[in-house]
Amino acid sequence: MEVDALTIVLTVAIAVILAFVKLNKSEPDIHPLLLEQQASVAPLRGERESAIHRAKSVPAGSSLVKVPLERIRTLHDVWQNGLTANPTGRCLMYMLQNQFSYVSESYEHVDRKIGGFGTGFITETKLKPRTETPVGIYAPYSQESFVAQQAFYRYGFVAVPIHDLRSSGLLVEIVNQTKMKAIIVAQKALPLLLQSLKDCTSIKTIIVASIYISEEQKRIAAQHGARILKFADVEYNGTMGALEAVKPDPSDIAMINYNTKSISLSKGVMLTHANLVAAMTGFTGSLPGAKKFTSKDRLLSHFTNGDVIGTWMTSAMVMAGGSIVFPSGLMKNVLHDTQATTPTIFASTPVILEKIHEALDTTYGAGSSFKKAYASKLALLDAGRVTTTSLWDFIGLGEVRSRLGGKVRLVVTTNPTKLETLRYIRAAMGIHVMTTYGRTETSGIITSRNMFDYSNDAHLGAPVGCNEIKLVDDPERRYTSDDQPNPRGEILVRGPNVMKGYYKKPNATATSIDSDGWFHTGEWGSFNVNGTLEVLGKKKKVKSDKAPSSPAQEESKE
Repeated sequence: MEVDALTIVLTVAIAVILAFVKLNKSEPDIHPLLLEQQASVAPLRGERESAIHRAKSVPAGSSLVKVPLERIRTLHDVWQNGLTANPTGRCLMYMLQNQFSYVSESYEHVDRKIGGFGTGFITETKLKPRTETPVGIYAPYSQESFVAQQAFYRYGFVAVPIHDLRSSGLLVEIVNQTKMKAIIVAQKALPLLLQSLKDCTSIKTIIVASIYISEEQKRIAAQHGARILKFADVEYNGTMGALEAVKPDPSDIAMINYNTKSISLSKGVMLTHANLVAAMTGFTGSLPGAKKFTSKDRLLSHFTNGDVIGTWMTSAMVMAGGSIVFPSGLMKNVLHDTQATTPTIFASTPVILEKIHEALDTTYGAGSSFKKAYASKLALLDAGRVTTTSLWDFIGLGEVRSRLGGKVRLVVTTNPTKLETLRYIRAAMGIHVMTTYGRTETSGIITSRNMFDYSNDAHLGAPVGCNEIKLVDDPERRYTSDDQPNPRGEILVRGPNVMKGYYKKPNATATSIDSDGWFHTGEWGSFNVNGTLEVLGKKKKVKSDKAPSSPAQEESKE
């Protein structure tokens, strides 16, 4: 049977129309009714306080989430789970020094490095495992800092990240408060450390993540009673007979985190293995089933060692047996890093995301085809859809998406990120975004915004499953739980992700965590009708928050 040309043309035209309709359908990604109530609200409330809000998965009367599985209770358990799940799969991707290409290592290979470095560290420093001994990490987010932290989790040492590589004052204060005896340091931070040794007399071992150490640097260290070792040498020497793991207890301190944004540099937040595992579990529990991390995922994160979110984000990827990319660390290379490594999960700060938005808008924003495609995708976004399969993704936006490697399916960031940047990522790039809100004292997470909530509202989402939130009246500010339409007050948080306390600061700890276990954030907030939280600002410091006149006074009260 012969088919005439007109029939062929009509058939093709109908197919194109159907494809266009299918690719541009406007049904929302989630039913709007599911976003009308995003939290579980307790039926009763105390005097001068709001009702307690929880994640919908853990209503009042049920236990807050603490662990993803019964066998995973510490960060060492997290590593073991990833190793078992994907032993020969890719674990780490990083650049070799002075090179511009990425290399990768399997979980089995990295596990040998962790055991080797941990054993070499114990041998060289003579420090005893599982004595909660603080060890500094004065280096950026890198494969060395990752291996070191995992080794500390395995052998029971306490990681103390120092992420401001320019401040000698912060370095000296942290070293002296923790009486630190050993420190891991990046090559670029070594000169400042050596200059500060005269005021850091407790340091005896310096391990440098570098391929070169000068004789002059060794001489300066020796002059102050310290010695310098290469990270690679410590790791290699330990691989000859790696020690068995000295498994930590969930209640053991895993990290002491100093918040450099604080007016006082002396508050070290003690976070236990249980705290960080709970935070990781709370985050992963807020991911929809189809969006959870798998062994096929690859994480590229710009959060530093000092950002607690970086710890539980990395842990979530490790637990799934996925891979982790360590970027070059240079702002000018952000897009090159993503294109070279093709991550599927992109975790970054608001500043970096906004700079990416600015750069891409400068490159593509003036084009007429982009403007039309972007306007159409914004219309889809406002209709409740984030997609990469619309006709516009093939016509005008494919190259934009490729600038992040072309495979990113989820961006994770913190508040506050500009609304126009979030809309750009969702519409122009077709990528879901999850924003989180937290404090260092809550292991970096309190709430997360539903990734299908594309509204322009300023809220920070609902509580994650590891904590509960309430607001307490602040008469001086005239914020009360009876305010209409939304209750207002100071944000209080309780759950297994709340810190153990401030290091050697029992008074400050008692001021921040009350007898019922509620952490007072010092921030004002309000609850929206749908159960989400909005931050209204920060309270001013009060006298009771101030540190005592000397560290010795605090220590004597422990």
